[in-house]
Amino acid sequence: MNLIMLPKSKDLLDVAFRKARKASAMLKSERNAIKDAKGKNIKRIETSSNYVAEFLLRACLEFPNMKEVNPFYRELMESTVDIGQTLKALGHISVERRIILKIKGNAIGRIKGLEKTESTKASPIVREFYGRLSGLVKKLDKSIEKYNKTAKKLKELPKIKTDLQTAIIAGYPNTGKSTILGKLTKSQPKVAAYPFTTQKLEIGYLLHNYLKFQLIDTPGLLDRPLEERNKIERKGIAAFRHLAEAIVFVVDPTMQCGFPFEKQENLFREIKEEFRGIQIIPVINKSDVASKEEMETAKKAFPNAIIEGTNVESELAEKIVKALERKEN
Repeated sequence: MNLIMLPKSKDLLDVAFRKARKASAMLKSERNAIKDAKGKNIKRIETSSNYVAEFLLRACLEFPNMKEVNPFYRELMESTVDIGQTLKALGHISVERRIILKIKGNAIGRIKGLEKTESTKASPIVREFYGRLSGLVKKLDKSIEKYNKTAKKLKELPKIKTDLQTAIIAGYPNTGKSTILGKLTKSQPKVAAYPFTTQKLEIGYLLHNYLKFQLIDTPGLLDRPLEERNKIERKGIAAFRHLAEAIVFVVDPTMQCGFPFEKQENLFREIKEEFRGIQIIPVINKSDVASKEEMETAKKAFPNAIIEGTNVESELAEKIVKALERKEN
């Protein structure tokens, strides 16, 4: 997400006042003292307040409307940051912004109302305004900090195309999921980070009959038992439930991945329960190094599985496309 990062109050004010001085200095001096005083001091007030107000407004407007955001990203956002506290901070920012605009109008009105002999009274009005502006902006320090923490994490969210039909690749680590993904997409998948784990997901695209399908490997989420996942990771899984329209479950019958075959069966059952109604396509990988007994055990557990080999790309691609098209219909 492309969210603005707000400066600290001191930095925001320093830039605002510097811009105000520069804008005032650029105005042509008037022979009429009161006209000159009014023009330059109103310019200081307008420039400083507008700079601050526009910065604050951008933060409020650019933050996504939770009622309109895609369900996948809404769940992912809620698993990553405290949305309630962030909206509270943005509410505070919005209120202070409105107050800033109100005192701006009052200060300009006072300057405009000065008599011809009161040109020296314009500068004190500006100083008073600067003091009130500074106080209001400094009150925002905690809210700015809360907002910035959220913005930083949300900017790290993986860029996933929610408008594409999507298949998730699951299975224990080292079962060959990345290899399968690479074969299907015919290219190096993109890598994106989760903001709430040290793992990185891989995203690839399957092209079939001029149509494009999205494939995602989600390490750190769908590669170990449910009881081993923390609350945040479970929320992440919930997010992918909104996105997944098919799941490719990769099995290693050889134990080379480091996990007993029984555990892989249990994980398959957990994912099947977690993603009810979504077709799961098992793939038995590493068939070239598996023993006859290991392959028989795997085929018995997954009788309809695709066996990894020379035709795995075309056969698996066909099954994924059929599953996604069936889900769409």
